[in-house]
Amino acid sequence: MSPEICDQVMLEISVAHDERRALAPELVSHVRECETCSDFARRLGAIDELLARGDSSQVPDLAPAIMDRIAPSRRQWWSVAAVAIVGMAVGAVVGGLGTRWDTGQARDLSELFHTAGPSVHGLSADLIVVERGVHPEVPERVYTGSIDYVAPEQLAVRLLDTTAYPDPAWRANDVRLTISNGDMITLAGSPCPIAALPDCLREPSFRAVRDQPPFDDGVLLPLEIVGPGRSLALSSGVEVIGTTDLEGTPAIQVRSTVAAVELLRAITDHGAWRDLHPTDRVLMWLHEETLVPVRIEVFAAASPERELWQLRHGYADDPEDESPIFIVELTNLVTEPGNVEIDVPAGAPSRGFVDSEVGLPRPDLPDGFEAHRSGYRHLVDGGRVEVGSWSDGRSWMMVETTGAWDEPRLFGLSLPFVEPITLSADSVGYLSPSGDALAIHGEISNVLVSGSVSRDVLVTAAASLGVRGHPVPSSWQEASTIEIAGLPVRTLAPVVEGWSLLARVDGETTTILLTGGGARNVIVTQVPGSRLDPPIGPDYSEVEVRGIDGRYNASEKTLEWVEDGSVVRMRSETVGLAELVDLASTMESR
Repeated sequence: MSPEICDQVMLEISVAHDERRALAPELVSHVRECETCSDFARRLGAIDELLARGDSSQVPDLAPAIMDRIAPSRRQWWSVAAVAIVGMAVGAVVGGLGTRWDTGQARDLSELFHTAGPSVHGLSADLIVVERGVHPEVPERVYTGSIDYVAPEQLAVRLLDTTAYPDPAWRANDVRLTISNGDMITLAGSPCPIAALPDCLREPSFRAVRDQPPFDDGVLLPLEIVGPGRSLALSSGVEVIGTTDLEGTPAIQVRSTVAAVELLRAITDHGAWRDLHPTDRVLMWLHEETLVPVRIEVFAAASPERELWQLRHGYADDPEDESPIFIVELTNLVTEPGNVEIDVPAGAPSRGFVDSEVGLPRPDLPDGFEAHRSGYRHLVDGGRVEVGSWSDGRSWMMVETTGAWDEPRLFGLSLPFVEPITLSADSVGYLSPSGDALAIHGEISNVLVSGSVSRDVLVTAAASLGVRGHPVPSSWQEASTIEIAGLPVRTLAPVVEGWSLLARVDGETTTILLTGGGARNVIVTQVPGSRLDPPIGPDYSEVEVRGIDGRYNASEKTLEWVEDGSVVRMRSETVGLAELVDLASTMESR
């Protein structure tokens, strides 16, 4: 039989299997006469029998065969049916979870991430991505590719779009991203609104930048692919379901949201991808020893704000559909340094960082940390910032110091919410809400210490630098930050775990910032008042909050109600209505 015919028949077998329908009569005849296709059908049947018995350990791994078939050329027919075969054993693990980790132990994942960091010096893997609900003409797209990583800041991601498009106006959404010690190149298309597809699509464009500082924000997000440290730093929004064996590899399964799992943005920030809502539900499987994410599934959330967002963006996702709208899977994972090569054109724009020896003192760090990159950059006004960084595998720390900072705010921190930290008897530092950066306001110099290490390691390192930190002036915004225990009497404050809570008092207005894992945050404001302002617009709905009639504005993502002489508002771009109501239910009067 012709290989092309068998390819088509096996595709039809896969789709019919997934949709639980019978094959067309002519295909049945082909399968009876073709040894290759009949063997393929028997293997699917064997998988069903094993899964029905709850035995996923013997499910055959078909990923290598599939990858071998598509590697020589771009297989235009290759669809999510093939991915369903690759991930069939994965779908079975929900019902067969082990007890190496108990449900809900999300707080321990952060500690495990820190202890596992030194063991991850690199990795390489094949990469499969499935994207559904892209457009009525293109219900799904399938990508294959690879990922290579060399610790601590070298990464190469390559994705090949294998989709069979209905019209030449559709362009393949191939993506290439390479990062190497301050240099970065991308080859990708540009985002397009669904209503303008496919006419808005353009050929992939090449972009390059060089001389970035160590661990620049543009680098940290892609590095989440090899370890979701920012997602796990605070356990809010991450629930451990249990453990399983994924193709023979021990894995931890967790439940989360798109806002918490920022590594998804590491993929979709480059290219013409569909959008995902911040509250969309995520199932993620983490390698038990390294916490490298080996599989991610995204499902449409059911909420008023998500429904309004979908209507405005033109998507037709069904929250009741049990099929994921986005899948990322790493196969053939090897935890050894991969192959990362980069060739940045000499004329590429420069971010201005100069690699050189600057003589910064080494902070107290755990054993194993070695010097990484050092050098200097300049502030907008020309002031010099000296930088030193150290790493131990995937873990890293950086110190930045300058004597030229004259802004009325802390050097290096973007939010006025900070937690004062005692560094010594006469020295204070200020910790960011996410706990990954600490600023020191010195008499002569200002210092920022940041890293992917634990809070305790970060504070110890900052204290060891010998810079005496002064309290910020009372005129600075950071001076208004207080701990929750210091809030005015009768102020409502959530009593929750897994969130960082910091507050500010400005006159009669009290503001509380809740910071969770990844990009999750909630702002709670309270002002004196006895009634809500009249609603403006059609996006309001009545909601019961704490036994009180309140309302929710889906456009503004704001929940509000009146209680004990105060108007209380909770606003979040990344947390949905149901969770806001749950957070409100935990509030206690101070």
